[in-house]
This record gives sequence, structure tokens and C-alpha cells, in this order.
Amino acid sequence: MRIESEIGILRKVILHCPELALHRLTPDNCDELLFDDVLWPEKAFEEHCCFENILRSNGVEVYLLRQLLQETLENQEAKKWLLKYTLKRLYHQSDLGNKLYEYLFTMDAKQLAINLCGGLTWDELDMPNAKLLSEFLSRNDFVIPPLPNHYFTRDTSCWIGNGVSINPMYWPARRGETLNIAAIYKFHPMFTQENFNTWLDGSELKSEFHSIEGGDVLVLNQGCVLIGISERTNPQTIAALAHRLFEKGDKEKVIAIEIPKNRASMHLDTVLTMVDHNTFCTAFPCNIEDIVSWIITPGNNKAGLELHKAKDLRKTIAKELGGGKVSFLEISDNPVIQAREQWNDGSNLLTIAPGKVIGYECNIHANAALERAGIEVLTIPGEQLGRGRGGARCMSCPIERDL
Repeated sequence: MRIESEIGILRKVILHCPELALHRLTPDNCDELLFDDVLWPEKAFEEHCCFENILRSNGVEVYLLRQLLQETLENQEAKKWLLKYTLKRLYHQSDLGNKLYEYLFTMDAKQLAINLCGGLTWDELDMPNAKLLSEFLSRNDFVIPPLPNHYFTRDTSCWIGNGVSINPMYWPARRGETLNIAAIYKFHPMFTQENFNTWLDGSELKSEFHSIEGGDVLVLNQGCVLIGISERTNPQTIAALAHRLFEKGDKEKVIAIEIPKNRASMHLDTVLTMVDHNTFCTAFPCNIEDIVSWIITPGNNKAGLELHKAKDLRKTIAKELGGGKVSFLEISDNPVIQAREQWNDGSNLLTIAPGKVIGYECNIHANAALERAGIEVLTIPGEQLGRGRGGARCMSCPIERDL
């Protein structure tokens, strides 16, 4: 398992098909759960199946997160670990948390995986002595909250070189996702039998001030990583990740890129993805040369970090890619079209081979610009999935690519 680029032929990927968690969305809770609206779950399921089928038909091995979690929970130590940390996060070692632990531990692995991803309400809880407490709560209040954003598997973990960053998430609504994926990496045989580094472990970081999400991390090549400084990825966590990468000698440079802190550009990959050798698709609302970026390198004796402001992002990236010409394909030069297709993740593309990408069919202008540049675009429906504010790259966690 290794990721050294954004464009090498994709071999293995983790997806999560949204099911029960999307049925939990209501007009009253969707804001808290980071959705702009409620989705049509059955349609979202169909769209995700289309995405999965395109990957499989192109030779990619697809691993489904909930199945991996179920297999992980067959291990009693994994079950103890995940329940301990999940309930500690939600109930702070209270008496109720202890009772819930005892109850949930009796669940079989399949049902527990369903509830850890999709949530559990008081009405569904068949636990002795829970009735008194439930009298004070709505029958539809959550014992375990659903994780509808779990289908954006890129964010909770991202592979860099021969290791993974298990990411501490910015919003509380997503922190349960980190625990689920951490349990998989720590206990599932597919990973325990592999030798890889863990660059960061968001399930163990104590500080609430640490956050980084995989949508902000682009592996440029074997020596360099691009990381967005965004609403959800802060500088101190970028520094911590850079230090670990440099310490182990896996990377020589991190380029940190400032992006607008708003809903339309929540991660770097909503405004910039790599689609071919020396070619990117971009929705940056200004000239690439004007984007503020910083070059992070190891300090003397690797004891610290050196930080330099980059003068020109285009030239900085070109230098890292060997000094040749670098192209940035814009969605459109029409600001209205650009804004609409950025909102619909027109540049949030999953590259499965050099010059071959997956994107939403609704982004006709972005797709046309890509095709004019010789990029093959495999389209998927995103009427419902896209309303979660993420495209094909967001919905995938590559774990193995060719160099």
C-alpha cells in the first residue's frame, strides 16, 4: 500500500456507500450534520453504486468501509477499543456510558457496524433501565449520532507515501468517523499484516485545536506534498504532519496553500486537482500566480522546520515537477458558470490513471474543458451525492497507486 502521486494508475480504494445515515437527515438536524439539505437516500445509493461500478470496471479493487468495519469488529479487542473511545467521546465515562458499553458489546459485528456508521436512536434501543432516561428525550434522539459525511472517505484518512494520516476532524459531527477508520487501520488483518507508517493518529491526539482533513492533502510526487490551509486544516497540524514526514525521510517538502475559508471551497481539492502529468483542473477564483503559499522544509539536523513564502505558486509547482510547463485548466472564464460548477465540485476529480478522471455529469463546462485538453472524463450522476458538497475525489480514499 503506497501513494506517491495523484495520477498513478489507481489500484485500491476505500469507499463508503451512504445508507442508514442519510435516512437520519431531517430539516431540523441537517445543519448540525453539515448538510445543506436532506437527501433522497435511495437515489444517493444508486449514484454511489454507479461510482463503485465504474471503478471496478476500470480494474480498481474497491473496499467498502462498513464491510471493513464489520470484519474489524469480529475482533473482540477491536470492539472493546472502538466502543470505549466512541462512548468516552459521547458520554465522558458516565454511568450511562458504561451501561451503553455493556449493551452495545453484546451486538453482533454486523449490526454494530451499521449503528456506528448510521446512528442509533433511543426508540431503537432495547436496553433495560433505559426507559426512565428516554422519558426526558424524544424517541428519535440519538444514542449514537449518525455519520452521513462518512461517504467522504478521503477526509478521515489519507495515504502519503508508505503511510497514512488518520485525521482529526474539524467539526464534532465528523469525529466519530475518525474513530471508525482508526479501528480499521489498527485491527483489520488487511492492515495489521502490512508494514506502514502512521503519520498522525487523530484518534489519540488530545488537543481540540488540531485538525486536518484529507481533502486538503495532494501528493504531488515522491518528494513533495501540497496541503491546503483551510477552514478545516490548520497550520499547527500541517506542521506536525510535515515534521513526521521529514523525520521518517518520506518527503522533502510540503507546500502549504492558502484557500478561501468558505463553504464552496472547504478543501484544497474543491478548487484544485491533478489530472495528468503537469496538468491540473482548477476553480481558483483568481490567478494561480497570486495564490499565497508557503514552502516548508526540514530545519537543520531535522530538529525543526524552515518556512519560506513562495513568490509564484505556478513556478513553485513546476519546479517540483521537473521544471517543465504546468497547465491549470479553468472550469470557465465566465464567473457565473465558474461559481456554479465549483459549487457542484467541477474540479473535484478522481484521477484513476494519467489523463483519465471521474467527475459529475452535471458539470458540463468543466468536463468540456478537460476533454478539449485531452483528458478522458468518466461521468457519474451526482444529483443527490453532490448535495453533500463533495465530488469523486472526496468520496474516495486511495490506498494504492502505481508510481
